[in-house]
Amino acid sequence: MQTSSHNDIIMLPHKINIEEDVCVGTLYQNARTIKRLKEHFQPYINLLTQPSGTKFFLILLSMLSMQFVTSIRNIYRWFLSGINGASLNSYYYLLTYTELPLEAFFRKTIKIALSLIPEELNGLPIFLIIDDTLQAKYGTHFECYQTMFDHAKHNNTNYLKGHCFVALTISVPIILEGCIRYLNIPVGFRLRSKDENKLEIASKMLDNAMSILGNYPMTILLCDSWYPKGAVRKTVMRHKNLNLIASVRIDTSIFELPPPRTGKRGAPRKKGEAIDFYTDLNFIRIGDYYIAVKQVMTNLFEGPVYLTVTTPDLLNRKAHRLFISTLMPDAIRKQFKGYETELSDSLVSKVPWLLPLYLYSYRWAIEVCFYELKTFWSFGLYMLRSKNGIENFVNMLAMSYASMKILPFSDQQFSFLMNESAQTIKNVVGDAIKQELFLWRFVSSSESYVNSKEIFDLLPALDSPDKHSKAS
Repeated sequence: MQTSSHNDIIMLPHKINIEEDVCVGTLYQNARTIKRLKEHFQPYINLLTQPSGTKFFLILLSMLSMQFVTSIRNIYRWFLSGINGASLNSYYYLLTYTELPLEAFFRKTIKIALSLIPEELNGLPIFLIIDDTLQAKYGTHFECYQTMFDHAKHNNTNYLKGHCFVALTISVPIILEGCIRYLNIPVGFRLRSKDENKLEIASKMLDNAMSILGNYPMTILLCDSWYPKGAVRKTVMRHKNLNLIASVRIDTSIFELPPPRTGKRGAPRKKGEAIDFYTDLNFIRIGDYYIAVKQVMTNLFEGPVYLTVTTPDLLNRKAHRLFISTLMPDAIRKQFKGYETELSDSLVSKVPWLLPLYLYSYRWAIEVCFYELKTFWSFGLYMLRSKNGIENFVNMLAMSYASMKILPFSDQQFSFLMNESAQTIKNVVGDAIKQELFLWRFVSSSESYVNSKEIFDLLPALDSPDKHSKAS
């Protein structure tokens, strides 16, 4: 048999039409890992036609089985061609020309994430995290290819040529080893063209998410200083149960609370005197940082917000960082009341007035997501040129990544992997997929259907992926 030079997956030499072969039913019924993956992805598959749904699921399987996914041609050669009789062009057509319902996919992911929350944690806030990431591409024929400012200075330059993606993730509370932890799951990515505004894209993604989260007790949006303005700010104001904790620019105008009404004629003042946070705030040293907090007014929101200012050096004005929260510490503490012992790694019971700053630290989870997708999941190796194709491919990759974070908490078979990274889970699941597909190919080539059935009847007695992983 042929094998990949990267040992990604066993090459299946003979094409079999997955819809017509008699063994396919037994593959989904008895190949336990593939069966469970199909059950997990079924809500997404149901949104597509039957042929598209089959190809869609097989691409997801290939993404979980192969170490690197460089192109559709690559996964077709080493995976798809040995399973499905469909042509390479049909897979290109699915990704490039088929209008995959990405918005509906995003809502399905949110619903699945919410289903992971234990009943006893239903009152805790959930987090929506929004940010953008740049991906360098070496070629000018990609749609939406542009030169962008790169604040991280990749490749020792302030500019990067490639693509900009706006991403949304959701963090939900779970119980892990007796403690409350937040599981961060990517919801979706949108590719920004030259004529589009990141704030408008982010606003549409938030509105789509809030169509599912509209009745949830408390949702908090976490973002950096680029997003708490424009369309995103209006979105936060539009949804009553959506709050904001964000970093803001250092030149943001800050004001005292409006003075009490005096009874004199005329409209009362909406804001008090302007605040110079360098000199008008009282800083307290906590660890390596000086921190000051105050309830203030800004031009961003009509009502009061909670301001937190941090700096490692009071004399260095460039080192100051500003954070605002539309939630006051008392409101946050009320939501976490009764869970203090399970939140042992937090400052909930120690320094309550730092709660907004503590919750903002959860925003780092989206950076970890970007790092893992780019380092271990071939995020930047796509070769499709159209915007539609790139978005479809990247979002399917994100769905594969999300499934590896979700399955240990949604399926008892994978529960022993709760403490493992998405990459480790992918390796375990990928090995199981390859073993099951190899056996399926062997059974499908057996002399009779009776022999095939007898072999598949032995599957439950074979070594399962979870037992194999535990033994290793």
